[in-house]
Amino acid sequence: MGVTPLRRKEAPAPGPEPARMQEVLDVAASMFAGRGYRGTSLNDIGEALGMNKASLYHYVRSKEDLLYRLILRAGQRLRDVSQDPQLARLPAVAALERLVREHCRVVFEHRAELGVLVHQRRYLELDADGEVTYRERVYVDHLKAVVARGIKEGTLRRVDPSLAVQLILDTVNGLLRWHRPDGRLGREAVTEQVWRYVKGGLAA
Repeated sequence: MGVTPLRRKEAPAPGPEPARMQEVLDVAASMFAGRGYRGTSLNDIGEALGMNKASLYHYVRSKEDLLYRLILRAGQRLRDVSQDPQLARLPAVAALERLVREHCRVVFEHRAELGVLVHQRRYLELDADGEVTYRERVYVDHLKAVVARGIKEGTLRRVDPSLAVQLILDTVNGLLRWHRPDGRLGREAVTEQVWRYVKGGLAA
């Protein structure tokens, strides 16, 4: 039986979230990443937080609302990385390096949340102008612009920027599948190898 995507009808209120809401999101991210969205109930999340389902409804309207907030927060983290004003003042290769290294950092520091964004997003269906889609587009467009600038500067080989960006995203997000925090290579070593791989494939 196929999975019917969830539909988001309205966004949560904007603004910073209280500490307890952050805790709710962190626990939900960990459980969604570990058990999957469909394998986790609001009761499970409430039990992990030490609150009943009724108390949990004080923070979220539904499990779909919780998934939406998580994906929105993860997308915002990447969007923030790409909107560093210093990027425009750097040579394209240096700007791309910063983006790749910062994306790796977000994956390492928010592994469960990024895992939900990458692997559980299929359960959330948004309109083309939805907020999640918009934040993802902002990040991807920034990456494309940096690659295009590198091609123009002559420091990156002539490739299709959209294809190049997709390969970069597949490489960095692939850390979610194979990297283990207690593995042989630490974060710095892995980040260095990822950047060398990306640079080696794109450098002119």
